[in-house]
Amino acid sequence: MDLTLSETKKMGEMELQHFSHHHPLLFIQHQSVTDEAAQCFGCEELIDGPSYGCNDCKYYLHKRCAELELTPHLNHPFHPQHLLTLLPKSPYKGRWSCDFCRRPPSSGFVYHCDPCKFDLHINCALLQSSIAPNFPTSLHQHPLFFIQDHNDEVNRDCSGCMKPLSGPIYYCLDCYLSDKRCFILHKQCAELPLEINHPYDRRKHPLTLLPKPPTHLHNCSCYLCKIQWEGFVYSCSFCKIELTLDDFFSPQTITNASHEHPWMLLSRQMSFICDFCGTTGDRTPYLCATCNLLVHKNCISLPQNIMITRHHHVISHSYSLTQLDELCRICYEEVDTRYGSYHCSASDCNYIAHVHCATDKAVWDGKSIPEDYDERSMVALDESINWITDVVEQMSFGENTVAVEIKHAYHDHNLRLTFSGEMNDDGQCDGCMRPISTPFYSCEQFLADVYTMDLATNAMIKVAHLNVTFGVFYYRTLWSIQVTSIYCSLSITFQRNAVLVVEMETHGTWHIDARSVVISH
Repeated sequence: MDLTLSETKKMGEMELQHFSHHHPLLFIQHQSVTDEAAQCFGCEELIDGPSYGCNDCKYYLHKRCAELELTPHLNHPFHPQHLLTLLPKSPYKGRWSCDFCRRPPSSGFVYHCDPCKFDLHINCALLQSSIAPNFPTSLHQHPLFFIQDHNDEVNRDCSGCMKPLSGPIYYCLDCYLSDKRCFILHKQCAELPLEINHPYDRRKHPLTLLPKPPTHLHNCSCYLCKIQWEGFVYSCSFCKIELTLDDFFSPQTITNASHEHPWMLLSRQMSFICDFCGTTGDRTPYLCATCNLLVHKNCISLPQNIMITRHHHVISHSYSLTQLDELCRICYEEVDTRYGSYHCSASDCNYIAHVHCATDKAVWDGKSIPEDYDERSMVALDESINWITDVVEQMSFGENTVAVEIKHAYHDHNLRLTFSGEMNDDGQCDGCMRPISTPFYSCEQFLADVYTMDLATNAMIKVAHLNVTFGVFYYRTLWSIQVTSIYCSLSITFQRNAVLVVEMETHGTWHIDARSVVISH
């Protein structure tokens, strides 16, 4: 695409006549990312540094995007059937997604095929790719593209090891275009040997690389069926064993700061109960011969101390407790205290939870608490704390003012209030994980049901988050179990059939009827 650079005679400034805009674009030496309009209309990323812009139209391009030598028609290997035409923005009225990375941009340059409705971001269209020669058909039947550097445009998991993609990748466009599950591989996963001997097995049976585990019985309870593994496995038909790539390449010994002795790999298919989490396993456990412990590989790195949203103290991991079996305070199923669990060591507190319940991402942020952490140094939160960081839009209903769009500390995008409508049968609040009904807050950045935040959940999160104690809320009926009013963040009255369970450090457990919850701003 031809670009015209010139110097304005009066101002001595460099201008660019760009195909994407009807006015000349002036060169801007520096434009801060804090500028409200500083988004590049080419790649849609924020501008920080040299750019070209039309201040009258608030139209800006990175210098690098503006000076790209873009051909108006592109013969691209991802779509050899037709030429792709360069457009300054999407031809569609609604949302669309790039046919390579699947990201749904709202504006920006696009290479487009009108007959096939095939589209590529400008960044994806310019990726250097080539057909991968001789990729084994036993692993995948379609040709794959090799991409040395995808510039983080592909935000997916590898189809082989099921871990996030990074570095060079192999990509199957045929599967995506035919609406099948996307097939993408790390370079190292794509280049694995098709047959190999296990490095730690003295029997040296050859293992064959398969694209997915063999079909098991419908009621099979093996590890791979339990986790619904869909990635590559190394299989031994003689031993009737399938190993994930992570299992196969596990180190023979592991040392971890949380345990004083080394862990030794037992390269066998064997049934066991993990001493650290209390769930079953059927292959390749790790053994501490000194302590006589068998554990899953992933359980070796369990954090010793964590904070979760369901309890106000630090909870600690222990692989056995002397107390009698108790109910998990998250799922309310029995905890077998002969095996690992998370428990609260605070005086007069018997909180306990299964390992997998306590480390679920719905209640734990993935961070461990240091050993020298002192809970007493943490200032108790009070009623001035508000996880709603900003009210974007309000609406008046008589004397009441309702926040219909908010910014929330637990989500990057704005959340809008939905008053009515039907929810899917499996619709649930992403705060308390309970079934959700109107009114609720949701993220409309992509789909209305991607992120949901129940009004009642805002109260639940405040009560349960980290070291939140009794001072978080002002309760109208302070000493009665029949608490019917909770004051938190918004000004709205609604009906809801639910019971909030609020645990308080000094007042035990309260069951709060939330069927008539009044929330005031």
